[in-house]
Amino acid sequence: MTIGNRICITGVGVVSPIGIGKEEFLFSLKNGRSGIGEIKEFDTHCSCSKRGGVVRSFHPKDFIAASKIRRLDRASQFAIAASKLALADANFSVTQENSSRVGVVLGSGFCGLSSSEEFHRGQVLKGFLDLNPMLFPNTVPNAPSSYVSIELGIQGVNSTLVQSFCTAEAAIFFACDQLRKGKAGLILTGGVNEMSEFLFRGFSELHLLATDQGHGEKSCPYDKMRNGLILGEGAGLLVIENEEHARSRGVRIYGYILGYSLVGKSSKGDGSEDLDRSIKMAIKGREGTSIDYLSGAGNSSKVLDALEARGIKKTFPAQYLQIPVSSIKSMMGEAIASGGMRMAANVLSMENDFVPPTINYLNSDPSCDLHYVINQRLDREIQTILHLGISQKNCFSSILIGVEWNG
Repeated sequence: MTIGNRICITGVGVVSPIGIGKEEFLFSLKNGRSGIGEIKEFDTHCSCSKRGGVVRSFHPKDFIAASKIRRLDRASQFAIAASKLALADANFSVTQENSSRVGVVLGSGFCGLSSSEEFHRGQVLKGFLDLNPMLFPNTVPNAPSSYVSIELGIQGVNSTLVQSFCTAEAAIFFACDQLRKGKAGLILTGGVNEMSEFLFRGFSELHLLATDQGHGEKSCPYDKMRNGLILGEGAGLLVIENEEHARSRGVRIYGYILGYSLVGKSSKGDGSEDLDRSIKMAIKGREGTSIDYLSGAGNSSKVLDALEARGIKKTFPAQYLQIPVSSIKSMMGEAIASGGMRMAANVLSMENDFVPPTINYLNSDPSCDLHYVINQRLDREIQTILHLGISQKNCFSSILIGVEWNG
């Protein structure tokens, strides 16, 4: 691959339950600080679950003019803030001269539900003559990417993707493809999620949420006592660009996206074969590359966490006990597009040479028998990271990132 087509990461922007901006986010990752707490933003009495990874230290006026905030849904506010943080981190400004070569590609995780619910509730209770017209534009999942482009003056590629729990990963893949095709020189990409009562109740009715069975309601990936998800919210965005574009600007390059894949569930097997297939596609041509950290998709689900372990062992039968694995969903919770925040964490882990811990881990599980980093971070040199995404056995994604290109 020529230098012009190499995809590099030059900026990180985060709005998360464990921090706003990369410095606070990094501090939480290093110290295993949880952002999960009791939900007070809406009524949870109908659910056995009461906790979530809610963003509570976010002040939209820090990023958006007060006159505009009222028109924006919460997800769009997150996305705009994370975009501005990422562009500032990449030392890039959108101008009239470059705006057509700048793009936005976001994964949107159930965004628009709160606006849809409020709009339709008003329709039912008050009728068509007393609806709030500002709610309607926010009922679609592409509202965040649209508002980001409007706020920042971006006129290039603009797309929104939804692919269940691999949503942010799908957005990143599409963004990479757009760069490689020459459709843009720089793209903001990642994922955004918004917590809502409607979303929470949906997951609760499907019995997917964690409950307190005598040891507390918590997100504890890979732990034997795990019994379900804790939902979260937030936005994680990367600035990615062609290496030639980045070199011409003379900016710092965090690392490179070395390979990626997104595959669907095959008709046979339990899904571990599909995860194995996804990983092998992502590392194709780099099979001898040493993986320094495996960023796990573990979300405290009995089935998914064990499936992930089986898939990793299929791919790395002789090395799986040497590769450190952790899941930061233990700190932030699970969300449809949480891959954006996870990718931001990967970049910071690579830059600062540490593996963030899986917190809340107390009881080993024979079905999850990998080299997990638990409760305290692991300080070590990080040159390459393999990021995994799993969507309830229906979709599997893998991203290989590295500090250097190496071939």
